[in-house]
Amino acid sequence: MKSRRELMATVLLLTVLPTILAAHHSIAATYDSSKAMTITGTVTELRWQNPHTWLSMDVKGADGKVNIWKIEMGGPASFAQNGLRKDSISISSAVTIQVWPARDGSLMAAGRLLTLPDGRQFDVHDRFGEI
Repeated sequence: MKSRRELMATVLLLTVLPTILAAHHSIAATYDSSKAMTITGTVTELRWQNPHTWLSMDVKGADGKVNIWKIEMGGPASFAQNGLRKDSISISSAVTIQVWPARDGSLMAAGRLLTLPDGRQFDVHDRFGEI
């Protein structure tokens, strides 16, 4: 009986786990990859935390008004392995980042390619590493 319960538990886990993981890591529900854009602004906050790092930045709109964008990025462990450290991004520095904007039109986005003031570039979401 024990082996049958173990088998059922394993089947259930293997059936449900991919759905749970996909739901957590799916950016398609929140962000629109068909509307990729590039924004440049001044870093105002960096939340270097797991599971996702968040970058806040002031971005001047076409109307001249400054808007606060919140950019979701990958986790710090992956960044560190590829040379991007917390001290690589300074508050008040100007950065450029390619993003996928939020589907709901809010000033949130999933970060894709971050360009630092010194010209170094990092993929900051799925395929981490210096480009």
